[in-house]
Amino acid sequence: MQQPALLSRLLSEHVPLALAMLDVQDEVLWVSAGLLELLGMEEGDLVGKRLTDIVRMVCWSPVQNEVAVSAAGHRWQRVWLASERLDASRMVLMAETIPEGAPGGVAKLLAFVDLQGDQADKVPPFSDPHTGLASQWVFEDRLRHAMERADRQDQQLAVMLVRLDRADELRLSCGEPIMQTLLAQISRRLTGTLRGEDSVAYLGGDRWAVLIEHPVSPESLQAAALRCLEAMEAPFTLGRPPLLLTLSVGIALYPDDGSSSEQLMDRAGQALDQARPAGHVFFDRRLKKMLSQRMALRHRLQEALLSPDRHFAVAYQPQFDLATGGCVGIEALVRWRDPRRGMVSPDEFLPMVAEMGQMVRLDRWVIEQVVLQRQRWQAVGAPLSDLTIAVNLDASLLEQSVFDGRPLDRFLRQHCSELDWLVLEIDGRVLSRQADTHSLLLRRLSRMGVRLVVDNLGSAPVDLIRLAMLPISQGKIGRELVHGLMDSSPFARQAISALAQCLKALQLGSIMVGIETDEELAAARRKGIDQVQGNLLGAPMMAEALVERLEGGFDPRECLEP
Repeated sequence: MQQPALLSRLLSEHVPLALAMLDVQDEVLWVSAGLLELLGMEEGDLVGKRLTDIVRMVCWSPVQNEVAVSAAGHRWQRVWLASERLDASRMVLMAETIPEGAPGGVAKLLAFVDLQGDQADKVPPFSDPHTGLASQWVFEDRLRHAMERADRQDQQLAVMLVRLDRADELRLSCGEPIMQTLLAQISRRLTGTLRGEDSVAYLGGDRWAVLIEHPVSPESLQAAALRCLEAMEAPFTLGRPPLLLTLSVGIALYPDDGSSSEQLMDRAGQALDQARPAGHVFFDRRLKKMLSQRMALRHRLQEALLSPDRHFAVAYQPQFDLATGGCVGIEALVRWRDPRRGMVSPDEFLPMVAEMGQMVRLDRWVIEQVVLQRQRWQAVGAPLSDLTIAVNLDASLLEQSVFDGRPLDRFLRQHCSELDWLVLEIDGRVLSRQADTHSLLLRRLSRMGVRLVVDNLGSAPVDLIRLAMLPISQGKIGRELVHGLMDSSPFARQAISALAQCLKALQLGSIMVGIETDEELAAARRKGIDQVQGNLLGAPMMAEALVERLEGGFDPRECLEP
C-alpha cells in the first residue's frame, strides 16, 4: 500500500474533503456541504447535535506512521460510516485534529475522504493473502472492542507480539517464495497452539499479534508464550535441509501497561524489542520475577502434596450462636508450612492446588485429619467432640470418578460410621450451576447424617430457589459482603438483609463469616443472622490451642451480648 500517494490522488483528483467542526461535547458546530452529501443529510439534521448520536463510526486501524500523511496534527484512520440515511455503511478515511487559532468553543475538526469505486479495494484486506490470518486493521478493531468488554466486566486482556527470529537471513538464503511458505506454516502452527477464542493476526514484517481475553493472568500468558515457542521445535521441511526456526514474544497487559490500543501495541512492541531469540518478555519486568518466585513456590507445593502429613496442618475456628452466645461448631481450615516462607496464606496456595488438579487429594487429607482429631477428643471426653465440624469442600470432590474412583459418600463411610457431626461447605456458584448433576450424591450424603452448607453467598449470583430443592441446611454469607457493611454505600447492608430474609423464608439457617469488628457483629445481629464466625470471636488455631481457649475460661458471650 502506498497510502501517501493514494491520499494525494483522492484529495487532488477525486473528491474534496468532507469536514465537521465539534465542541467539547462532540456536538456539531458546523459541517461542510461535502459531509452532508456524503451522509445524505441536511444541515439541520446535524448541527447542534452530538455527531455520535446521528452517525456511527466503526474504527478499524490508523494508517501506519511510516506512510501517514505528514499534515501536522492529522492521524488518518480507516472507518466505516453508518447512519439511518445511508443504505449501506461506507468506508472512508478520517483524520481528527485540533485546529490552531480556532474560535472559542471549537474542540476538534474531523476530516473525511470518501473511498469510492476501486479506491475502496486499495485499502488493506480483511485477511492477509499469504497466511490467511486476519489483517492488522481487523486485529486492531477486535482489540478496541475487547478493551470495551474488559472495561465493562472489570477484566484484563493481553496482547502478545510474536516475531520470527533471523527473518532477514532466512529471506536472503531461502528466497521470497520459500519465505512466504514458511510464514504460512508458522501461522498454522500458532493458530493450532493457541485457544480457539484467541485472535491471531499477521501484521506483516514477519510479525504476528495475538489478542488474549479473560481469563488472563501472568501464569496463563507465560504458558501461552511458551506454547508458541514450543510450536517451533519441530523442523520445517521444504524439500531442502530441514530448518529450525525460533520466535520471540513481547507481552503487554491492559489496562496495567496501556490505556489505549495504540499504547498497548506500542508497549508490547517495546517488550518484543527486549526479548532474546526463543524468549519472551513482559513489558512490566517485575512480572517475570514474580512468576519465577511463584514457579518455585509451586514446585515446593507439589512436593508438599506428596507428603501432606509433614507439610500441612489443620486449624480450627469456632462458630457461635447469636441467640445463646454458645459455641455450636468449628470450621476446619488447612494451613501449609512452607520450609522457606513459613505459614503461607490459603488464598495464595489453594488456587495453585486447584490449578494442579490436586484439590481432591488435599480435601480428602483434611477430612481424614478431622475424623482423627474428633476421635481423639472423644477418647478424652473433650466437649469439642460434641460440636459440628465444618470442612470447606472443593466441587471436584463431588465428581463420581475422581482420584481413586471412590465417590465421596463411600469415602466418608469408610472413615467414619457416624457422620451427624460433619458439615460440608460447598461454593454456592458451583451448586447453583450443577444442582442437577450432583443432586443424587448430595441426597445420599444427607441420608448419612452429613449437613450441607451453601458457601460464599454474596460473592456471585446464585439460584437460591434451586438450591433450596437440595438437602441444604444453612447458607454462609462471605467475607466480601460482610466487610462492605461499614461502607457508605447501602448496597451491602441491603444485600445482607435480603439474603437473611431469603434464607429464613426457605427455612435455612444463616451464618456470617469474617466478623472482625464490634460494628460488624452488631450489624449481623440486626440483620437476624443465626450464627457468626470471625477473628473478633476467635481466630483459627491449632486443636490444642482451641481446647485451651474454649475450656480455659474464655467466655464469648462477653462479645456476643447485645
